[in-house]
Formats: sequence, C-alpha cells, structure tokens
Amino acid sequence: METTEPGAATAAATPPKDKSGRWDRVLAMLATHRSLSVTEVARELGISESTVRRDFVEMERAQLARRTHGGIVAIDVAYSLATTPREKDGASADRERVAAVAAEMIRPGQIVGFNGGRSTTSTARRAVSRPDLDAKDGTPGLTVVCAALNIATEAVLRPAVRTVVLGGVAEPYSFELTGPLATATMRDLWLDTMFVGMIGLDIDAGLTCNSDAEAGVTRTMIGHSRRVVGLATADKFGLRALAGICPVAALTDLVIAGEVPGELREHLAEHEVRLHEA
Repeated sequence: METTEPGAATAAATPPKDKSGRWDRVLAMLATHRSLSVTEVARELGISESTVRRDFVEMERAQLARRTHGGIVAIDVAYSLATTPREKDGASADRERVAAVAAEMIRPGQIVGFNGGRSTTSTARRAVSRPDLDAKDGTPGLTVVCAALNIATEAVLRPAVRTVVLGGVAEPYSFELTGPLATATMRDLWLDTMFVGMIGLDIDAGLTCNSDAEAGVTRTMIGHSRRVVGLATADKFGLRALAGICPVAALTDLVIAGEVPGELREHLAEHEVRLHEA
C-alpha cells in the first residue's frame, strides 16, 4: 500500500520565503502527518536545514509543536481552523503585502480587533507571531479581539497574546461569529485598532461583505475603536457585495496592494483617510 510523503500534497506550491509563510506550511503538514523531520521540511520548502532547526526551536517556544531528535511532533492543539490554508488565488501575494504593512501598525500592548477574511487572517497571523511581543508582570504583549474563530484559534496558541472571542453563531465559510450575543459582547469592549476586511470597496457603497449579520458585528467593532484600518487589494475596488459595513470615510487608514485609481485617492484625501500602499 502506498504512503504519502509529508510534502507530497504541497510540493507543487511555491515555497514560502518569509517565516510566517514557512510556519503556515509546516503546521499544515504537521496537522496531516503529526511528525516531521528537519530533512523533510528542508526539502519541501527549499531552505537550509539550519533554518528549519531555528524555526523548530521558535515553534516549540510558541507552543505550536514539540521538538524531538531530528524533528518535531504535533501537540494537542486545534490545528484545523488555524493551519488548513484555503485555496490560493491570484491575489494571494497582494494580500500578504497588505498583511505585512498592517501588522507593523500594531504596537506591543495594544488591543486590536479583526473581522473575518483572508486579509485579516494573514494580518493577525503576522501580528501574533511578532518577536517583540512579550507578556510582563501579568500584562499581555497584545490583546486580540476576534470576530472569527480561525483567528482566535491561531492567537490563543501564543502565550504572550490575550485572546478575546465574541460569542454568537459561527458562520460556516468565514468562521465569523454573528448575532445578538456577539454584538452585546462587543458593546462592553474597546479597541485601539480595528482591522477590517471586505469583499467590495466602492466610493458610493463603501466597504461591503456578503452577510448582513457579519456586517452588523463589524460595525459595532468599528464604533468601539480609536483607529479603523481597511485592508484591501486593488481587485476589490468597484465591487459591491450585499451588505454595507461602513462608508470609506469611516476609516482612518486604508492599506491596499495594487494600482490605486485616481478617484479613490481623491476620495481618501477629501475625507482625510491615510493611504498606505503595500
């Protein structure tokens, strides 16, 4: 009977070059195979064995795996939501550029919020893995308020990060928590920065998504945040989904990858929304 090598399922994918991407791939492999060797991971990712060993040390320190002689094994944590990557599309690289810029906006000790979506998930993943986050004297290095279960699952694995999860009903595709319980919980919380993903970005319709329930929770989070950062790729401009989240003018910042149309630039400048091009 044939057996599948640890890297066989992902061998056709482009090897990730940054640490966040490497860890995503390693955790996805670990979720399937439960144990990995240094040699296997180095071959799969096309990197040196010394880099793999350093990653393994840091992953054990972050309580994501346990080291063994020559490799790592899975520990009893919920990998499935946090580490099973969704199918990549043409905007994947743009989303990662957005996430890299957005994650650097966060300062240690802050309280940050995320709605669901690929851009917010990538940003949260980068934020919680930052090496400058350190819990001191009982104070968390970062507090993450999650409206999506996959982001919460990833954040809670980090000892220096305090994870706050809204209650409510979980949506099956976005993993977002919705309904009166989620909204009621959020009314008692306050954020330094809220990161907002979207399906569409339109000057007239504003930021939109596919669920009015998700939009309602996100609006409450926006209303309880000092800073509101929209995360978008240029392909979202001009699109309108079912439910409005907020007008563009409700943002304090917009991080976007790709060509920014002149009319959007003018609209942002008119409403004093800071533009960050990734």
